[in-house]
Amino acid sequence: MKKRSASETPTTAPGNVDQTLEAVMADYLQRIEEGENPEPAAYLRAHPQHEEELRSFFRNHHWFGESPAPENSSLIGTQVGPYQIEAEIARGGMGVVYRARQQGLERPVALKLISTGVLAGTEERRRFRIEAEAAARLHHPGIIAIHEIGSWQGYEYFSMTLVEGPTLQLRVDDKVFDDRESARLVCDIASAVAYAHRAGIVHRDLKPENILISEDGRPLVTDFGLAKWHREGTMITRTGQVLGTPHYMSPEQACGRGQSGVASDVYSLGAILYALLVGRPPHRGNSAAEVLRSVLQDEPEPPRQVRRDAPQELENVCLKAIRYDPATRYSSADDLAKDLERYLAGEPTSAAGSGLLDRVAREIRRDQHQNYFEEWGRSLTWIGVIIFVTHVLIFVLDVLDAPAWGAFWLPRGVMLLAIFGVIYHAREGALLPRTVAERPVWSIWIAYLATLGVMNLLSLMDGLGHSTLFPVASSLSAFGFIAMSGHVWGGSALFGLGFLGVAVLTVLLPTPAPLLFGTMWLISLVSLGQHYRSKRLASAAVADV
Repeated sequence: MKKRSASETPTTAPGNVDQTLEAVMADYLQRIEEGENPEPAAYLRAHPQHEEELRSFFRNHHWFGESPAPENSSLIGTQVGPYQIEAEIARGGMGVVYRARQQGLERPVALKLISTGVLAGTEERRRFRIEAEAAARLHHPGIIAIHEIGSWQGYEYFSMTLVEGPTLQLRVDDKVFDDRESARLVCDIASAVAYAHRAGIVHRDLKPENILISEDGRPLVTDFGLAKWHREGTMITRTGQVLGTPHYMSPEQACGRGQSGVASDVYSLGAILYALLVGRPPHRGNSAAEVLRSVLQDEPEPPRQVRRDAPQELENVCLKAIRYDPATRYSSADDLAKDLERYLAGEPTSAAGSGLLDRVAREIRRDQHQNYFEEWGRSLTWIGVIIFVTHVLIFVLDVLDAPAWGAFWLPRGVMLLAIFGVIYHAREGALLPRTVAERPVWSIWIAYLATLGVMNLLSLMDGLGHSTLFPVASSLSAFGFIAMSGHVWGGSALFGLGFLGVAVLTVLLPTPAPLLFGTMWLISLVSLGQHYRSKRLASAAVADV
């Protein structure tokens, strides 16, 4: 049977667009059934009026495994615009880089094309174009230069300076522990990244594999495929997507909430320095999910615990750059570069060692699950008010010598019902935890209520006055907040310390014990609610940028 070409498929007749598109798709499928391997690019050229629909059709067809995807290696030896492709250099998740020769100028270049070729969707093409346009705006000796951006037969491409040297990953893999050279390399990389930041561009995927080493040993930043930059006042980003390489991404990137900025690149620079110091990235795992969990929840081992002969000053610089809280890192890539220059000059750096007070302060600021509790600000405030008002009432009724059931047990029963009502409303009808972040918090406070309930029961059985329960309740509250500080906001430990003080005061001052206890709960929950409200407003402000 004679093989047909894509140009032999039906052309579009007026008022018959849908039928023509269906005929093109049917022709493609029939050729596959007949054992042919039709080229999607030929159909796109023959039917440009259906380009988007056909791209989507071909892409879905290949993803479901119903036909083989086009082989990018077939482009070797192909003339792409003015470039003659000679060999493949590297292949990544979004693009493939070839060694090519530019006709006319007769110079070798690196030519990058979208790895999915003509099947690339709108989002892939958008990111590819962002990478090209972002890098083309930068003219710095530490950044790979872009020569030309173009399109050829459905393939997006751009050409750039060809660097024959290896990537920085080779140095990490070989565990070449030359600390001064590592400091120099990261210093140069940070200077180049700082230049990009001043131009309004954030890289967001800095890692050793994206740093090429030139013949004279200079590091060159490449692959701006996830770059975020201001263009006509609009920030190009995708909130809700986890963008970057897990081992080297910052916690705010790992959250996928669109909050990655200059501080994220500073973190990645610190992670690169960490890898050069010890031969591996700061976070590891058997899967991407495990690495992301580690980035969000674990403190990296200090480099000197992995490699004892690593310089203390360089460790300090590294750890400051990869701190969990962006506000405590270097304020810019320039500041990181300057500190590395000081180290190379034998001068003291600004990155002081992590003493006990510094570590405690960072632990108090740490909030690894803030995204799960940002909506709780108003509800926590209401719960604090309910507890406070209840204990003011208990104090007044106790002073008036009301019976215990009316002065103590009834108000507390109503208080618990009101608290459960607030939680039920805040969680839209659900009382049980739904996420891994909520479960430990629920366990802590359910244990608190159960223990307090048993203590109340024992006091009734033993005939003790209800006022004796306030020191116990304060101590249990202290335990709850201190335990919670290790899982959510570290500042909760301060409320725990406050409750320990209240526990002592309620023994010394039994009459105002309900007021002291209720006031401490009000201060704690209003402060906690304000903390999460401020985090939510900050997240909303970033998302609106």
